[in-house]
Amino acid sequence: MGFYEGIKDAIVLAQKADNADLIKQLLDLGAQALEMQDEIRKLKEENAELKKANDLESRIIMHKENYITLKDDAEEIHYCPNCWGLTHKLIPKTENGCYECERKWLEAHKR
Repeated sequence: MGFYEGIKDAIVLAQKADNADLIKQLLDLGAQALEMQDEIRKLKEENAELKKANDLESRIIMHKENYITLKDDAEEIHYCPNCWGLTHKLIPKTENGCYECERKWLEAHKR
């Protein structure tokens, strides 16, 4: 018997006994259980994201020439080390050889 089935059965028994206080407590308990279930779901998602980021972090190779690559990447794509350091996002070089963050900075600071 699951948790919710147990609460439902207890509510039925409380209704038969005509115990309004017990019914209210059981309903409150059920609501708290739903909140806890939602929190568990959120924590599992967060945990999965952290594991993914940790796995990715272990694959990063920093280069003196100011770019990063990933181990086992046959294409050896060059990623921005600044974007990785600030946002943990892998942003590749653009077609003109600069990083997206550099292009945005340069555009914002044109005179």
